Amino acid sequence: IVEDELIIAESLKRLLINLGHRCVDSADSFLVAENTLKNKFFDLVLLDINLNGKNEGIELGELCNKNGQPFLYISSYSDRDTVLAAKKTKPGGYINKPFTPKEVMIGIEMATINRNVQNQTSLKSAVAHLDLSEREMEVLQCVYKRFLNTEIANDLSISTHTVKYHLKNLYSKFDVTSRVDFLQKLEHMIE
Repeated sequence: IVEDELIIAESLKRLLINLGHRCVDSADSFLVAENTLKNKFFDLVLLDINLNGKNEGIELGELCNKNGQPFLYISSYSDRDTVLAAKKTKPGGYINKPFTPKEVMIGIEMATINRNVQNQTSLKSAVAHLDLSEREMEVLQCVYKRFLNTEIANDLSISTHTVKYHLKNLYSKFDVTSRVDFLQKLEHMIE
């Protein structure tokens, strides 16, 4: 979350948690946000456009777009010039303040759907050279979506024991020993 108004940032953080998401970082200024975005990758970034009286959120949107980082704007500005400037950065969405929980939920879903489709295609291309079974590919895609083992089992209608079996095979094929290493290697392969 990049938001210079503490009350709104905290409100967004609570809302994300209530929607089943995690807020892993936040920034209240351009410089902090820029540094964070240059050094970390997030599933989605929520950007305020007007930070400390300037349209620095647009610059951050350009940085996100350049780095392939999914983002959406949350702003009280809806004038034509601001919206056109924001549009050029290709955000996943634009939510006007004041916002409702439903608007934020819909914005997040819309902003992440395109990334998921693009990444699934990229993921398949990146691992095409490996000898993965159809089920291993399904498990791999679920892991890439950050599903837990129980969620993978439910999604694929298999037992958690079977999920662990496929993960063991995948870790071996990718020469990793943990889920964190596995995800990092997948992200690197897609880049």
